[in-house]
This record gives sequence, structure tokens and C-alpha cells, in this order.
Amino acid sequence: MNASSQSLSLQGQVALITGGGRGIGAATAEALARKGVHVVVASRTEAELVATVARLRMAGSSASSRVFDVADEAAVNAAFAAITAEFGRLDILVNNAAILLSGPFADMAMADWDRVLAVNLRGAVLCARQAFRWMRDRGGAIVNVSSLGGVPGTEKFPGYAAYTVSKFALTGLTEVLAAEGRAHRIRVNAVAPGAVDTAMLRQAAPHLRTRTGPADVAKVIAFLCDSAESGCMTGATLTINSNL
Repeated sequence: MNASSQSLSLQGQVALITGGGRGIGAATAEALARKGVHVVVASRTEAELVATVARLRMAGSSASSRVFDVADEAAVNAAFAAITAEFGRLDILVNNAAILLSGPFADMAMADWDRVLAVNLRGAVLCARQAFRWMRDRGGAIVNVSSLGGVPGTEKFPGYAAYTVSKFALTGLTEVLAAEGRAHRIRVNAVAPGAVDTAMLRQAAPHLRTRTGPADVAKVIAFLCDSAESGCMTGATLTINSNL
């Protein structure tokens, strides 16, 4: 397959990117839009979504937004219904929405634990379930954004128990959904970045320095979304080591 046909492989497809208003989500929207995808960015923060969509449209890309909480089952179902009613298809889901609440494990409020797991894991489950229902007759690609902290044997940091557990679970979810999706031509993969220069990192660990930016991670996500480039891959978690 030549470079020209590869560049058109995603032309006209529709992608939903959760946590799409900033950081890795917004960069992924830009990367997919450059490949001719209509991107739907979603988050709970409308102002960030408006800015992201405006930037994409200024660049000549096709983009829209949905405001909803990925942990809210009714809201997720309604958003997917609206997207598929408008476009008649959903080809790509990027589960990027995540929050991070830190503190000593022994003192952690269970409400904080539950909220982290609700957004980071339940949200991915709810969105992936809806995506499966739409993709199982025509195929598609799902990419989950995990973390290097969710990979066995990597360095772990005190105070991030809920976040770490949620990312380990997301890696497991990727593998089991890949097994279920294979019969339906649904590819499910994950990326597991280390430190990335985002607002979340600056909030959680302002002392950390990294050469990896959101656009670096977005390139890998876009690769996993494109069957012309990664059609042989499903169930994989690609680690992105920002220390290299």
C-alpha cells in the first residue's frame, strides 16, 4: 500500500475522543482530523471543547463536541445515540478521559477512590460497550489510554493507589475486549505513556520534567486507530517511555 492510500485510509470515518478538550485528547483529535476523520471531542468542560473544536475548524478539519460525564451511564448512552443518529456510523473510540486524586492510601476517602475508578475505568467500560454495539456489524478501532503506572514492573509512586489500580484494570480491559472484538473486526489496543507534559502532570507532579508532549502520544494513538498501519494489532499495550 502506497503512502497516498495510507493517508486516505481513515477519510470520512467518525471518531469519539473522551477527555478531548485538552492535553492528549485534544492532540489526538488534531492527529485524527489530519487523516480526514470527523472528530467528536467529549468532556465535562464545555469551554475547553469549544476551544478545541474552534481550533480544528480553523485548520479546515471537521469536528464537533458533546458534553457529558463518562461515568454517567444514561449520559453516555444518550451521547452515543446522538452521535450515531447524526453520522450513521462510529468507527473509532479513544477512551482518554481520566482524573487523578492523590493522597496517602490509609487516609484516602472511599468517595475519592470510587470517583477515580468511576471515571477512569467505569467510563471506559460504558463507552466501549456502546461502541461495541455499534461496531460489531462493521468493525472499528478502540484505543484505551492507560499509563506506564498501569504496567507491571514499572516504578510506582506513593499516593496514587486509585489511579494506578484504574490503569492496571484498563490494560486488562483492553486484552479481554480484544478477544471479544476479534470476531467482529473490532480492534482494541492501548497506549501506556509515562510522564507527559499535560495539565494533569503539572498538577500531580510539578517537579517532573519530560520531553514527551501530548502530540507524541497522539501519533501512537492515531497509528493504532488506522487499520492500514496497525491492522494486524489487537490486544496490545504500547508503552511510551518518556525517559528515553
